[in-house]
Amino acid sequence: MTKQGKVLLLTVLMLLPANLAAQQLPDTLRLEEARRLAVQVWPLMRQQVLLEKVSQLQTENLNKNYLPQLAANARASYQSDVTKVPLEMPGVAIPSPDKDMYDFYLSLDQLIWDGGATRQQKLLQQIDLEISQQQLEVEFYKIKEQVNGLYFKILLLQQSRQLLISNQQAVAEKLAEIASGVAHGMVLATSADVLKAQILQLDQNIAEMDADLRANYNMLGELLQMPLDANTALLLPDPPVYTLSFQNQRPEYLLMGMQQNKLQQSQRLTTSAYMPKLIVNARAGYGKPGLNMLSNAFDAYYLLGVGLRWDIINWNKKNNQLQLLEINSVIIQTQKEAFDRNTRVRVIDDIAQIEKYSSLMEKDNEIIILRQRITRAAASQLDNGSITSSAYLDELNRETRAAMELELHRIQRSMAKVNYLKTIGAL
Repeated sequence: MTKQGKVLLLTVLMLLPANLAAQQLPDTLRLEEARRLAVQVWPLMRQQVLLEKVSQLQTENLNKNYLPQLAANARASYQSDVTKVPLEMPGVAIPSPDKDMYDFYLSLDQLIWDGGATRQQKLLQQIDLEISQQQLEVEFYKIKEQVNGLYFKILLLQQSRQLLISNQQAVAEKLAEIASGVAHGMVLATSADVLKAQILQLDQNIAEMDADLRANYNMLGELLQMPLDANTALLLPDPPVYTLSFQNQRPEYLLMGMQQNKLQQSQRLTTSAYMPKLIVNARAGYGKPGLNMLSNAFDAYYLLGVGLRWDIINWNKKNNQLQLLEINSVIIQTQKEAFDRNTRVRVIDDIAQIEKYSSLMEKDNEIIILRQRITRAAASQLDNGSITSSAYLDELNRETRAAMELELHRIQRSMAKVNYLKTIGAL
């Protein structure tokens, strides 16, 4: 084997365990972990670093506003006429400048004060970065909601599947009981056919549920960028919830607050933009003429000066801009109030759902205790021969279904708790 081949083989062997580990199915999965993984692998996550880089570059450009601005300039012109002195004096020749002029110069401008516009622009730039990052949080929240939906849909499908299997077993046991009666003509064959049809219908329902389970596992695995199947157990979350007080922390609500903050900062920037600007400038050049306009020779020159610019009359543009920003802020405030009210309505429903399923679980526990007593009594009656095994199995299956109903309500209460946390923005 060549040296290159050995290196290639060694590289493959080194990467093989990592690839196998990456494709290994997890035994269990928690909802919090699923949400975290989904956000980590979402393509938009890469935008966070890019947004920070863009903001950094824009801030660096703003910082350069107070650095000297050096420019090279050149100009050549020819004019139809020039200034002439209309005097004639004996023995004195008053020169007349040439009609062609040339000027090559460097200009240096140094901003001394811009009314605070640069500082306000930097603050506005920081707010823009926060808004962009919060917009990503809104998108991440949608992904978390999607993960929640798939996660609980799988749990509910699994529990419903167990209930179908329990019913199917009860029907199969009943069919086995009447088989001898059908064979001896004591039970109509149609009775057995009804039970067989029910078993087939349950088989169909279970197959349909299995297909839904595979699809939801695959969708959840795609969001998490990891393989998942029915062998991966999804653990039922039981997050603590505190419903006595409510504070809206939804990312959409926080985003609207940031947008209002941006409008307020824009108002301050608008005010700064109409403040006077103080600039020191210098100019050094070489041209014809120089500073002596009556000279027709090339000459070097320089100029030093201080400039002040202040737009005293802006035809009410400033006030209109400030009023426009204020109106937009009021619009966002109304959107915030509407969003907050809708959130509070959903919170009321979420709390009601939590209380409902908690109450149902209490009743489920009471029903299970009663069903256990009934089953024990039926078992004793079966031992004494006072009831048939069919009657005993009916009571046993009722006890099993009652226990499954408890687990179903437990899942639904957990889902209601997670929905409450999602509604208030606490995911």
